[in-house]
Amino acid sequence: MSTGKYVLVDSRKVHFHMMGKGPALLLFHPSPHTSEILLPLAKELASHYTVFSIDTPGYGKSDALGFEPNALNEYTDFLHKALKEMGLKQPVFYGSATGAQIAIRYALEYPDDVSCLFLDNAAHFDDALRSQILQHYFPDLRPQLNGNHLTQIWRMVSQMFQYFPWCFTTDEYALNRPQLPAAALHYIAIDYLKAGKHYDYAYKAAFQHERATFVQQLKVPTTIFRWNNSIITRYVDDLLAFEFPPNVSSFEINGDPTERMHLMTQFIKDKAEGFLVCQVSEKIKPYADAPRIAYLKENNHPPKATADGLYLKQAWDALVLQNPTLSAEEIQACLVDWYTNPN
Repeated sequence: MSTGKYVLVDSRKVHFHMMGKGPALLLFHPSPHTSEILLPLAKELASHYTVFSIDTPGYGKSDALGFEPNALNEYTDFLHKALKEMGLKQPVFYGSATGAQIAIRYALEYPDDVSCLFLDNAAHFDDALRSQILQHYFPDLRPQLNGNHLTQIWRMVSQMFQYFPWCFTTDEYALNRPQLPAAALHYIAIDYLKAGKHYDYAYKAAFQHERATFVQQLKVPTTIFRWNNSIITRYVDDLLAFEFPPNVSSFEINGDPTERMHLMTQFIKDKAEGFLVCQVSEKIKPYADAPRIAYLKENNHPPKATADGLYLKQAWDALVLQNPTLSAEEIQACLVDWYTNPN
């Protein structure tokens, strides 16, 4: 059964996956990913919460805001309208990376509408590093008909788990860990392709917001997760070095990703009792995917992921050859569809 749902805000769709029962728990994803990256977490929490894993506007299947945002509150103001349409009262918020910053800003803007926050991969960057990140971290990824932008995307995802920030390839920023397999890097690359030329909108706004001062201003109960194996543990520690009010605490998680998932979900589950039980709005509608694009003369499987990333260019060239009248944006949509719906 499909878990995809949506509500309309100013004639724009806000898409989310909904499952479970109990208090409302909203999950906000990292950039440039979609709500799908949090579905394993959603399924683990669905025994204790009614979980809503939401696509940030402009990502996944949610419509974009319709303009380039200047600050994160332009997302949270829009999402506040969406939550009203969903009928949610005082939900619990979980956010990772960009999603954590969205959760923080929402709680600052609407503290009476939030029960508590769980912040994952929330960090602090000093002004000098933030300025450097904003200058170098977000290259132009507009689709090019020759497919050259695919090389840039693969370089980014390949360096993302070798350096943080990925764009600074010196020993100071080296993570000194094994490279992820090609299949895992492929998953990330596809999410960049899904996000398209405006992949950086929420991403940049989140980096601009990644400051300890905002966490210090929170009035709602807040837990900051610190995972020792995160690629940004160094900057999470920079956040935790600040003093916070009594309503803000941290929870240490050691171990591998499986242990992390277990410890984090158990911690969130233990907090479920006492929160307001969710009443689902009639304005929430089932989401139906758009018809697939007809772009291949034969139902061939796409090239398999390779460590050098050249398979993406091979797939792109095959699509251009069979669809010579399509624009670069249309070819990119076909490429994403080919890999996410190969049959």
